Amino acid sequence: MYYKIPPCTGPFRDVIKEYVEYKRGVGYDYGKPAVYRLREIDLFFKRHGVTSVEVTEEMFWKWEKRRGNESVVNQRRRTGVLIAFSKFLASRGFYNIYVGEPAPYPHAQFIPYIFLKTEIVAIFTILRQQVVFGNTDMAAFATMFCLYYGCGLRKTEAQNLRIRDINQNTGSIRILNSKNHVSRLVMASESVRRQVTGYIDRFCVGCAPDAYLFRDGKDGMFRDWKLYSIYRKIMLAAGIRPRESGRLPRLHDLRHTFCVHTLEALISKGFNLYTSLPLLVAYLGHNCISETEYYLRFIDANFASVTDASKAYAPSLFPKVGDYEGE
Repeated sequence: MYYKIPPCTGPFRDVIKEYVEYKRGVGYDYGKPAVYRLREIDLFFKRHGVTSVEVTEEMFWKWEKRRGNESVVNQRRRTGVLIAFSKFLASRGFYNIYVGEPAPYPHAQFIPYIFLKTEIVAIFTILRQQVVFGNTDMAAFATMFCLYYGCGLRKTEAQNLRIRDINQNTGSIRILNSKNHVSRLVMASESVRRQVTGYIDRFCVGCAPDAYLFRDGKDGMFRDWKLYSIYRKIMLAAGIRPRESGRLPRLHDLRHTFCVHTLEALISKGFNLYTSLPLLVAYLGHNCISETEYYLRFIDANFASVTDASKAYAPSLFPKVGDYEGE
């Protein structure tokens, strides 16, 4: 289900809905962040006295101007939304539309954190110590952690799970309408299946099949603040130290870690990269291999085995020093 477009009261109130429907019609998600950015543009132009559908050069650069401590990346994203919207308005025949020129996009320097296997063991040790019978929140988090690390689920994919989405006999997990509205079946390992089944048997007795698997006190979805609060507590208790930025590894880094550890396991079992990567693409719910390649950040402990597998798969692919001497 698409995110509902909130009311707009500025000069673009009548065309924003058309634009969002157009973007969704050609395959873009255009969920809450994108819709609210358009609403922000509409209110910005309204505050500056614009009453008709127009984007003057002056207004374009007012919107583009960097705001306080705003990052360059966010500034470029804001500007990109206005550029795309302006091009749509121009294509619909509106006059006085300045589309601007996108500034060079800064190269992303962020590198995901890949948990060491010893760190994962330490985290599970702490979770076993913390999970006490009757503590629903901690038990829910422990089970969600198993799904994040053991199945590579996105944060909201675990939060959105309903009891009916779990097949306790086979270990299959149904992910419905996830990112880019992709649905898929995920097979859990036996250890993850036991964890999820044990949680259902203990904490979901008498619940309706369409109830959230992980709930807050009001039977709603397990909320972000609670999830992150427990996550931080467990990370610190397991000895996971903040990174150079001063922040702990992100919850989403567990998905990155799942990718690296899974690829390494596939290679160790005799799969080659040609067959392994497409399997991982389908499992993660990606549309193409290039999306999955983004996750393959190798720490030293992983890199050697992957490199060896690459050489075995394509021994003549990479040039050697001296190959071209004398040419």
